[in-house]
Amino acid sequence: MPDTSLILPQLFLLFCVAIFLYDYLFRRVPNKFLLIAMVVQLGCLLWLGKGLNEIGWLNALSGFAVGLAFFLPLYALRAMAAGDVKFFAVLGFLLGPGALLPAFLIASLIAAVHAIVMYVSRLGMVPGLQLISMRIMRWPLCQRVLEKRGKRVGIPYAAYLALAGAWIGMHGAGIVPGFT
Repeated sequence: MPDTSLILPQLFLLFCVAIFLYDYLFRRVPNKFLLIAMVVQLGCLLWLGKGLNEIGWLNALSGFAVGLAFFLPLYALRAMAAGDVKFFAVLGFLLGPGALLPAFLIASLIAAVHAIVMYVSRLGMVPGLQLISMRIMRWPLCQRVLEKRGKRVGIPYAAYLALAGAWIGMHGAGIVPGFT
């Protein structure tokens, strides 16, 4: 059997970076990224009998089910976008159900900071922040990103889930330290 202890975490990190950038910039989570990640995990489970971070079939499938069951009601209440729900389920498929609560908590904390910064900026409570925001919005690159984003607004929650998931996945692979 080939040694996948480094290649799978690197692929997972690349996946998380792609999700982060795409959701943060365009407020979208491409289905093709999610499908590729699932196919790679399925291939590893079939070929090697284990997936990313040594998880097996039961953990992968239960992680997917828990992720879907946890966020689907939020989608029904319009508190979560479909891309966030799908990404959370795929994150469960890749890391197992035990990683979902820490990922949710970490991403929610980052999203709360994002929301507070946006709220403070819009109210003009910190004039320097509003000035910086206005200057950035005039950059041609920023204009192109906003044009491509269209009317999609809101907090890029999948991007923050990707940050949390990347850290949890790298910790599970023994690459970065975590809480002990």
